[in-house]
Amino acid sequence: MQTVTEKTFYKQLSGSMAGAIVAAGVGGAVLGFCAVFCGTQLGWKNILTIVFLVALALCVLLLLWFVVKAIRVKHHRAFKRYGNAALLAMKINEGMQNPCYLADDMNPNTPFATLMTDTFIVSGVELVNYMELKDLCTVHVGAFNTPHTIVVGNPILTAGSLAANYAADKYVASKVNEQTRFDMVIFTDSSGKEYRYNVHRKDLDYFFGVLGQIAPHIRFVQR
Repeated sequence: MQTVTEKTFYKQLSGSMAGAIVAAGVGGAVLGFCAVFCGTQLGWKNILTIVFLVALALCVLLLLWFVVKAIRVKHHRAFKRYGNAALLAMKINEGMQNPCYLADDMNPNTPFATLMTDTFIVSGVELVNYMELKDLCTVHVGAFNTPHTIVVGNPILTAGSLAANYAADKYVASKVNEQTRFDMVIFTDSSGKEYRYNVHRKDLDYFFGVLGQIAPHIRFVQR
């Protein structure tokens, strides 16, 4: 079991922000090229040029927002609410020594899938998804679907993407059995904000049984 450190928090946050920044940057570059091309070929007052320019402006604003978030990782909501990254790392490491529920993750880059103690629950995939049980109100089981990419507009590409998704699903099914399959457990706080955690399907009854004992105020709801 990996030890969680302050750097682990910042590495996860920086990684997620880096992907968003790159995506926004690439999107901005494409929109900028389209805007310049349409402007020079069709005129800068052409409706298509204006659409691309507006989209470019929005993309730039989004990029700046992601950059600001990356700079302010130490001011994340979880740190303001429950303490800095070093303090949360210490709590998590202590919790791993005596967990109420601990789900391992097959990904070697994450310390665990989900950890629940008698006071808090946290996702190893997204450590800032740390919540104290006293602040949660309801819980339900949500769908945990494999993301698919489907190409539309071209019948051949559409058929190819559907075939690729089917093959991927068959491969995952052959490698993942009921002992390692996850379901998503979704908690909400008093403001209705949702927090998602992965629980082994085989452990669901045990998980909710333990949760009912240590946090009876959290209501199970059907969705």
